[in-house]
Amino acid sequence: MEIIKKQYHWGYLTIGVTVLITLALWLGSMWYYDDWYDDPFKYVAKVGSMPATLLMCWAFLLSARFRPVNALFGGLDKVYKAHRHVGEVASVLIFLHPIFLAMHLLPDWGTFGRFFWFSEDWVRNTGLMAIILLVGLVALSIWTPLKYHHWKQTHHFFGLVLVIVVVHGIMGQGEIMRFPLLRTWFIAWITVGLGCYVYIRVLYHSLGPRFTYEVAEVREVDDMAEVYLRPVDPQQRVAQRPGQFVYIYFDTPALRPEPHPFSVSSSPEEEHLRLSVKALGDWTSRLNELQPGVRAQLWGPYGEFGNHLWKRPQPDAVLIAGGIGITPFLSMIRDEAFMQRRQGKTFLIYSVEKPGEASYEDEIRSLDLKAKDIVYLPHCSDKDGFLDAEVLAEKVGELPSKCFYICGPGPMMDSLQKELLEADVPLQHIFKEDFNII
Repeated sequence: MEIIKKQYHWGYLTIGVTVLITLALWLGSMWYYDDWYDDPFKYVAKVGSMPATLLMCWAFLLSARFRPVNALFGGLDKVYKAHRHVGEVASVLIFLHPIFLAMHLLPDWGTFGRFFWFSEDWVRNTGLMAIILLVGLVALSIWTPLKYHHWKQTHHFFGLVLVIVVVHGIMGQGEIMRFPLLRTWFIAWITVGLGCYVYIRVLYHSLGPRFTYEVAEVREVDDMAEVYLRPVDPQQRVAQRPGQFVYIYFDTPALRPEPHPFSVSSSPEEEHLRLSVKALGDWTSRLNELQPGVRAQLWGPYGEFGNHLWKRPQPDAVLIAGGIGITPFLSMIRDEAFMQRRQGKTFLIYSVEKPGEASYEDEIRSLDLKAKDIVYLPHCSDKDGFLDAEVLAEKVGELPSKCFYICGPGPMMDSLQKELLEADVPLQHIFKEDFNII
């Protein structure tokens, strides 16, 4: 249980418990009312439909950026991974429903096949519509490479899926409508799901944790844009902690208005809030065109990455940054109060592929690292080989007693976690921040 707690898997456990409650209410109601199925395949069909509906509601809740939910999973980046996993599971489970509802038609394969197409039965038609739309949207948003704004647009239609599911359930007058406790449970969850959908798609822009800033300066650093921002009202500043990120959009016709997430690379005590953004697409490539005075809307802050280090001042800490993954660590090591809290030694490993790609090396070296008990260890994979447990041990010494904080490309983080686990580093000593949260 300690590993579960420290690795913030309570969120998945909570989802699992709600699924079990759903199944218990369903089977308990059938027992109480002595209302059992004659067709045994129907039990499997309901195991597909009820948890899938619940998971759809969970997916909306996980997209709403509520702080208690974020804390339950260990940060918004983890929440969005859970959002993705929940969507995938729901899109698979939902297939059990029509398949096993039609199993009694076998071995008549013709009739069995026609069951999966539209007919005069609108209960079945609404179910087919929901399945087709759900699977199609999940495929587009998860398995198909899309530009960020197209990816965001696909999510506008998920609310329609849940509405069709509700219509399907009401028209079918099945167990959810017949059994009072089960009906109340699903009414509550559907209210939460649709409420979260409306909040994040319609109300979040005005009711979310929003702050108005303006561009103070933009600097080009290699293939990145450094955007320096100041609050329009000095009393209304983003109260970010080291290692956090914000969502931002700029009020200019040169950029699409959808908010994008970026780590803050300045410390909370600095006058300007700095975002260091690598040019990865049309939107990010145009940030260096921003002019001073352009208004920006910020939402946040989000993320628990820095909190993990803050709560663990005693053990030696190894901060491993891959490329642009250096940004949350910059906000940490630039913050005097944050680093003064540290009692153990801090190792900062800045890993890049080729010499010259470490854009922030000069800035890091300009800081008084010795006074903060920070050991800076640059790493270039072209010259020094891939960063693995053996290389880490050479750089920082014994591994199992240290805590590791990793931010960089997904394959790098996954590989390092595997290497560290094989080197007997406890899972609860490894923390990752996935900046590619979509």
